[in-house]
Amino acid sequence: MRIIHQLPGRLRIQLTKKEVQPWGKGALEACARRAAYIYSASYSEHTHSLLVYYEHQTNAEEIITSLSEKIGPHQRFSGSKVLSLTGIMGLSLLTEEYLKVYGARFCTRSLVALNLLGNISLNPHVFKKGLTQLVRLHPTAESLTAVSVLAAHLTLQPLTATIVMMMSGFSDYLEELTSRQSHNFLYSSVRKNSKIIHRIENDEVVDVPLAKVKSGEIIAFYTGEKILVDGEIMAGNAVINEASITGEYQAAVKTKGNVVFAGTVIESGQLRVKAEKLGTQTEEAAIYRLLAEAETNKSRLQKSADALAQKMVPISFGVATATYLLTQNWLKAVGILVIDFVCGVKLSSEIAILATMNHFTQKGIVIKGGQAIENTARVREVIFDKTGTLTVGKPVIQKILVSENFSQDELLRAGAYAEQHASHPLGRALMAESEKRGLAYPSLQIADEEVITGYGIIARNYQQKDTVIVGSLKIMRRFKVQGFERISENYTELSNAIYLAVNDKALGIVLISDQVRPAMAKTIQQLRNLNIAKITMLTGDRGAAASEVAEQLGITNVRSELLPRDKVDYIKRAEKNHPVMMVGDGLNDSAALKWSTVGVALGSHASDAAKSASDIFINDGRPEVISDAVYASQKTMRVIKQNYAGVLGFNVSAIILSFNGKINPIVGAFIHNGTTIGVILRSLLKLH
Repeated sequence: MRIIHQLPGRLRIQLTKKEVQPWGKGALEACARRAAYIYSASYSEHTHSLLVYYEHQTNAEEIITSLSEKIGPHQRFSGSKVLSLTGIMGLSLLTEEYLKVYGARFCTRSLVALNLLGNISLNPHVFKKGLTQLVRLHPTAESLTAVSVLAAHLTLQPLTATIVMMMSGFSDYLEELTSRQSHNFLYSSVRKNSKIIHRIENDEVVDVPLAKVKSGEIIAFYTGEKILVDGEIMAGNAVINEASITGEYQAAVKTKGNVVFAGTVIESGQLRVKAEKLGTQTEEAAIYRLLAEAETNKSRLQKSADALAQKMVPISFGVATATYLLTQNWLKAVGILVIDFVCGVKLSSEIAILATMNHFTQKGIVIKGGQAIENTARVREVIFDKTGTLTVGKPVIQKILVSENFSQDELLRAGAYAEQHASHPLGRALMAESEKRGLAYPSLQIADEEVITGYGIIARNYQQKDTVIVGSLKIMRRFKVQGFERISENYTELSNAIYLAVNDKALGIVLISDQVRPAMAKTIQQLRNLNIAKITMLTGDRGAAASEVAEQLGITNVRSELLPRDKVDYIKRAEKNHPVMMVGDGLNDSAALKWSTVGVALGSHASDAAKSASDIFINDGRPEVISDAVYASQKTMRVIKQNYAGVLGFNVSAIILSFNGKINPIVGAFIHNGTTIGVILRSLLKLH
């Protein structure tokens, strides 16, 4: 595969005969279109070249890598492959008959040699890699297969060798087919999502799909959002978490003229950025990388299985050698060689993990690898944020209390001015009521906004002279705002309230109601049925609001009026006793999600910071999926351990039977490969 012509967004790639042979024209084009970053592909049978159109800012090397993964040398049962297998099996049977009739004469030895060449042609990679690694004294599963096939031919057992190759090839094909189809499903699922971005057009903010943004355009980003382009700040200032790029957890303050990078998150402030780099930094590309990372993010059980599988290879060689030395019987030694632990042991975990990720994706979940699945199975405490997680997250205004000499419209107008860039559900409720009443308010400039996470917002230059403070009672106490006691005698006990002040004077209180998610009570009960010993609520809301929701859901362990660092402190203490799952959706939950054993971001409305910090992202926001995730993870780990025990048990039994002469190498090959195929099928069927 090499590039023969290149233009921006377009490549013509020369394919080799080996790369083209397994595919038809339509299948080749369809497979290329499923590769990351490519949206169109056309194959020319005359020139054996592939013309692909791709995202402009993606480089050619990434396209080649992506294509290689899709149309590289895969196992594929084409018509010619089936014909070759039939011919070699016929040759093996003929050779066996000649051996019975003529013995080890020249003609039969010639047929045996021809049969060996046929076996090698079935999968040359096995012999090349296997023998190379054997010479380097680092034998692999391919080494076992290659040596057992060669030994079978040397001892004049061509049918045994051919069956070993066919069974090995079939199990490899089934493994690759399962893996490829699951990968394609995962990638096609995430490609359906299109990220929306705020583009500036004639000084107006217009929401458009990220794919339509071009280099040089001005993009707006607000508090809690992930920056989706590389570029230069043209206006505004913000505190940005750049840990994903620099590895430093100390947030950076960015102002006009500074450079920002895709993947970083705005903790507070807002920016207007001139887009310079797109393509591979898009959200779609980020999810592709997340899935690629997930495939390498193996669980502890997977890693131990891989390590054990590699250790079993030299053990198999040692046992085969010892068998020959003790029995002087090549047939028994070959029988030991064909019984390979590697594939079965590795697939015991890998296929189960991949099948579970596929299962999660169908339910609207993106999970970041085997480690997240294993950790989810171990969880013994589930912690929920309240607003937007336990509750619907779309609160509405229940009542408005205003100070003397102010009207409700004046309060809403001032609140909408301060909250116009906010993403918190309570702020959105305030905005929705203002828009419903048709109230006009000034545009809040970037330099005039200050977000104090966990407290509220300070918006300066309202009506060109006033400062509006909006948020919890804590921010009012912090700035020593007086007068709320005259608005409501019971203001300290009000639940779900937004407090507003202008120039350090109480303006009013907006009472908000937010319904509990309909399926949340059932979800919590299901979690308890899955041996989750403790259900906890951590929230920044006041005690009255937290208690009201907790009572409806039967949650007894409640912590209210918490700052983000308070949630992290609780999780650190809890994890000393047991693994913890944290479920949240907001910017203020992101640190807690990161520190927990398993972080779950719930809902498409979840902030980009929460999505980045989480191990599991539930896109559609259905709470019942949380218990599904725990159940599926627990079931996956059970299946892996059972598969693991089954592979070891069957193969050890086969080795003992082979050593005692109770079974021949053909039966041994069927037991080994049958166990491998059984592991694959059991993982696929048991997890659905």
